Amino acid sequence: MGIGIGFPKYVIFTLLSGWGFVSMYLFGGTITTLFNTFHQLFSGNFIQAFLHYYVYSALPPTSIEHVIIQAILGAVIAGSSWFVAMAARGVPL
Repeated sequence: MGIGIGFPKYVIFTLLSGWGFVSMYLFGGTITTLFNTFHQLFSGNFIQAFLHYYVYSALPPTSIEHVIIQAILGAVIAGSSWFVAMAARGVPL
């Protein structure tokens, strides 16, 4: 199996397993928190940055949509990391 087939399998089957979904939800939540916090920091709104960091890291998501988006984001970033690592090892497409 090449990495071209392995990447979608990694993303899909990680999300379909229980522990994989939870892991990708946590990983995606961390990435979402960093994106939102850095956006506020670079705009110069330090109080807003603190509030965004607190809201996205300490409070649970308010809808199922946020849970799913965080899990998908985490799975795609983890899958991309896997893809790059396998390509560096010379695994064929």
